Amino acid sequence: MRGNRTLTASATTRVARHPDPLRPFHGVRVAIAPSSVRSLCHAYLPLLPEGAFFSHQTAAELLGVPLPADVTDGALHVSVSFPRTPPRGRGVIGHSLGVLSGESVDGLPVCSPELVWCQLSTVLGALDLVAAGDHLVGARSRDAQTDVGALSDAVDQCSGTKGARARAWALPRIRVGADSRPETLLRLLLEELGFCDLEVNSPVVVDSGRLTLHPDLSIRERRIAFEYEGDGHRERRQWGVDIRRHEHFEAEGWRIVRVTADDLFHNRDALVSRLARFVTNDARSARTSAIRDES
Repeated sequence: MRGNRTLTASATTRVARHPDPLRPFHGVRVAIAPSSVRSLCHAYLPLLPEGAFFSHQTAAELLGVPLPADVTDGALHVSVSFPRTPPRGRGVIGHSLGVLSGESVDGLPVCSPELVWCQLSTVLGALDLVAAGDHLVGARSRDAQTDVGALSDAVDQCSGTKGARARAWALPRIRVGADSRPETLLRLLLEELGFCDLEVNSPVVVDSGRLTLHPDLSIRERRIAFEYEGDGHRERRQWGVDIRRHEHFEAEGWRIVRVTADDLFHNRDALVSRLARFVTNDARSARTSAIRDES
């Protein structure tokens, strides 16, 4: 569950902004300007206090946790144990925490995933806090960095601190299996609209048992699959794969609901109206089946 972790694409492409990129911190000079969170952290290592850990948004990016753009502030977050004085300086935000532990990630001291999740509860909205938890507990194509039990233990350790209400709301909603932040946000929206028994990336056997597909979200009993389609699905080859994939589902009697980034983030009202029709249709179908069974 522990070990080296790669950065997310957004983290590796985000260039730290400093007046003099070759002197990112007072007393530190580098040959090449840091171009990622990881390289900026390595540049700061000579100044890192003993026993300190990279924390909060910085640790989240080092762990690959997907964050909305408005919380990636460009500064390095560094934490020490209370009552030590937290570090200060240009481009650094220090924290003195009552609960602190961590591990080495790519040669950098980073707070434990469980504590990072608790720290994020002070800067993330409740929905994105669930998405961060979903990322940390892993998926079919992504190793788990922690589990819900360990997150629960960390929540108990941080009891009474800022963000407690958000943690209490988000923790029971974390699920293993989501491949991305939008998939988690879509699941939470569906649950809010009344969709029950949602499965996350569960296997569906098609083509007379010759092929197994994993819809992003599904309701097996109703044979409804919800597929989030990001920009990558516009690529020509992927478009063809998606067409064949949907044909396989439809041949097995499944209905496919395709949701785009525009639906989820910009035209939510229209998406809600479209999704609500499925709830109504399902309820009507269930009532019809019950009447048939009684007769």
